Amino acid sequence: MEERACPGCRLPTIFRWLIKWDSNGTIVLRPNPLIRVALVESDLLDEVFNRIEKAVGIPIRHIAFEAERAAAEATIDTFVPVFAPWLVRNRFIMHPASRFLQLLARVAGMADAQTLYYRAFHGSLAQVRNPFNRDYFAAMTVGAFESMEGVSHEHVWADMGGELFLFIHPVKEKPEISHRMAPHIIKALSGDRSLNLCQRCGFPKELWYLQWDVPLASITDIRTGMRMTFVEGYAFSAVFRELVAELGDDIIPVIVNASYEYLQRNMQRTGFLEGSTSREELYDSFLDEMAVYGHGNPIKKELHHRSLTVAIDNPYSVYFLAGQLLALYEAVEGHPGDVHWERPQEQNVVISIDPA
Repeated sequence: MEERACPGCRLPTIFRWLIKWDSNGTIVLRPNPLIRVALVESDLLDEVFNRIEKAVGIPIRHIAFEAERAAAEATIDTFVPVFAPWLVRNRFIMHPASRFLQLLARVAGMADAQTLYYRAFHGSLAQVRNPFNRDYFAAMTVGAFESMEGVSHEHVWADMGGELFLFIHPVKEKPEISHRMAPHIIKALSGDRSLNLCQRCGFPKELWYLQWDVPLASITDIRTGMRMTFVEGYAFSAVFRELVAELGDDIIPVIVNASYEYLQRNMQRTGFLEGSTSREELYDSFLDEMAVYGHGNPIKKELHHRSLTVAIDNPYSVYFLAGQLLALYEAVEGHPGDVHWERPQEQNVVISIDPA
């Protein structure tokens, strides 16, 4: 039972050293707590962006790629000393660093990548198995190489004989859009949320249902069979920021609805409403899981006869959470709702839902 209660204790020690669940609804990198990560369903990114593309009729994958490239670069920059980047930007460091990043990708549930060729500053070829998302994994890899080597890169996928290969090589410059996609990294608000953390590894026991297959780079929610992945905490916000800048505020309801539809289907698939759980317990269960996933810290909930208001510190994505809470409200209350929100400060949002 103890083993099931703490999957983190069975993971490589590097995972425990790198990741920390904070008391403010965030999961952060221990070397730099400004850098967030989040736990998400592996197909969430693809499904949300598919729905947005279908609604607006234009491709947005290049925006998502550049946002993830920039976020990955900012994350890996955490390990590059600003005062003397040459300390790590050399062949003696970059080869073991690339193997270190491959281990992180496996433990995070992203992909199993095995380097076939790597010549620093000239390119890399890897065989890739089981990527959670090709576009995002490529963007993460490109961003990591750009941080480690200090030069721009491009990528090419090749599928040969049923095997998948990823080639990364230097280029003179990035697309113009990439310079607008740098993540807004802001210090999170403090919090006092109590999580049931393992004393040995710091992993939340609430995530007992996660099962790792590190060699295959997969994390499975054994309750549902769904694949899960740890991703950096900025790509959603950067993509949505750019979409609003390019397409105007009319895109916001599309983003909210995409998140709404995904969670609505997911709740049907997982049987969220099954059992005799009370109305308030259903809301509390969902909000507690939000913090464990690193999506934000619900600090206040007001539940009236036909309305719900939730104040959240450090939201992973305001639009994403608004769609989720609307789907939750309609599932629990059994009638349509209208969602609206306000942002009293940069790292806080108040989301309210009333009957439609």
